[in-house]
Amino acid sequence: MPREATITYDQVVRYAEAIKAEGGKPTPRQIRDRHGSGSFGTIHKLFQQWESTQALAIEAALSLPPSVQRAILEFVRHELSVGRADLEERLCQATTSAEDLATENERQAALIDEQLVTIESLRGEKAALAGRLAEIETAIGTNREDVARERQAAEAARTEVAKLMLRLEGLPRLEAELAELRKEYQLIDRSRQEVEKELAVSGAAYQSLELSKSEAVASLQGRLAEAQEELRAVSAQLQAAQTERFKAAAELVSAHAIRAEEGQRVAEKIGVLEGSLAILQQQAIPASLQHNPS
Repeated sequence: MPREATITYDQVVRYAEAIKAEGGKPTPRQIRDRHGSGSFGTIHKLFQQWESTQALAIEAALSLPPSVQRAILEFVRHELSVGRADLEERLCQATTSAEDLATENERQAALIDEQLVTIESLRGEKAALAGRLAEIETAIGTNREDVARERQAAEAARTEVAKLMLRLEGLPRLEAELAELRKEYQLIDRSRQEVEKELAVSGAAYQSLELSKSEAVASLQGRLAEAQEELRAVSAQLQAAQTERFKAAAELVSAHAIRAEEGQRVAEKIGVLEGSLAILQQQAIPASLQHNPS
């Protein structure tokens, strides 16, 4: 973008007219010195524009009426010699101005070269900044991916924490169920102990029954032939009772891991066993009493 001129044509005209009114000969250098700033090339161009207007004024003066022209021609001839010297001086000034313009052009060319170097440097810096910007954008993209992964990991961690919290909330319920199971186990253990006591009583009754059977056999030795079949039946029933007792004992051993219902079943089986023993007792003793003459 071209720089805005710091001096105008009206200012050049004002400075030139002031110098001319003071009796001097205006030059671009004098105008620049009075103005204090501005491009020498611009001032020279505006000064030449002003000088062309001065030449037109002289030509207009030459187009005066003949009577006046004759009077002036003598004066002009006299002034030509003086004007020649003025022209030579102007030529010298023009040469000086040309030299100044050449110096200004050299300065402007050097300034342009410096600006070109600066532009190239700025272009290099721009390229470096563009590369750095690309690296930053790549790093930002990587950071965004890392942040997304960390967010996913955080969400997964929150989900796991929620699951653990749910498990912790269900822990009192599990503890209550465990307490209930322990109570049920204690009830089953009590039932087992009661069943074992009942088995002990049944064993004592069985031993008593065995003793009564021995006494009955001793008293029935004389009638052995008649009582043999009854004794076989009694022996079979006793064998069945023993089998039932062993079976009940095995079931009692497994009753440690079941609930109160299994203990009740064992109790029912023991009741059946006791009924069988009572039946055997009822069948064995009356038969011995029927054959005893006393």
